[in-house]
Amino acid sequence: METGAEKDIEMKRNFRDMIKKAFNSMKPSSVKALLVKFKNKIAELKSRARRGFEEITVRVKTDVKERNRIMLLSLSALSFVTYLMICLLIDKNILDIFPPLPVIETNRKITIYIPSDGAGEIIAEKRTVYSGLDDEKLVHRLFYLVATGSAFENTMSNVPADFLIKKIWIVPAEDGQGKVCLIDLMPVQLEKEIAVVKGSEQMFRDALERTITENIPDIKKVILLEKGVPGKSLWDI
Repeated sequence: METGAEKDIEMKRNFRDMIKKAFNSMKPSSVKALLVKFKNKIAELKSRARRGFEEITVRVKTDVKERNRIMLLSLSALSFVTYLMICLLIDKNILDIFPPLPVIETNRKITIYIPSDGAGEIIAEKRTVYSGLDDEKLVHRLFYLVATGSAFENTMSNVPADFLIKKIWIVPAEDGQGKVCLIDLMPVQLEKEIAVVKGSEQMFRDALERTITENIPDIKKVILLEKGVPGKSLWDI
């Protein structure tokens, strides 16, 4: 029984024999005729190309429109060949003509919670934020939105302080239920000549935690620190 290798050898031998028989069956006269026919075809193509070039040269000299057309076609062909050479040199796909589309920045509407005028209650307002923010940057943005207060009421006295965030951490909760957000603040600078509304700090803390936890569902608790120390009063007396 023949193996696969033996069959391959036999097929190659039969193919060589067929080629040899085909060459042997060809008469010298027929080979010579084929060569003459091939040469005549080449000569005919050269003659056609020469006549075409001469006709174009005559038209270019006598017709301004034709001259402009030929110049435009020549420049286009040269530019295309140059582009092909550049693609070859930098190993780039010749069909990759256009640059990738830029990423379009998208915004989204969110709800924030802030103390009302006089810190009587917590109210909701809509704001627009960039949708590509990671959690820490979003917390940073939400903090200042809540601290700024209402866009429709004068709530400046509810948060009578200037804040500077030192660091934000988002860590897993000890009980394994969600995450805890820690916001470390530099020492708070109170605004001058602004009366402190009683209870406004606690309402600010509640509004901030509600804003962050609703917009970042993984966060379940928010802790404010002042230079790393939790539980310090920010402005309430």
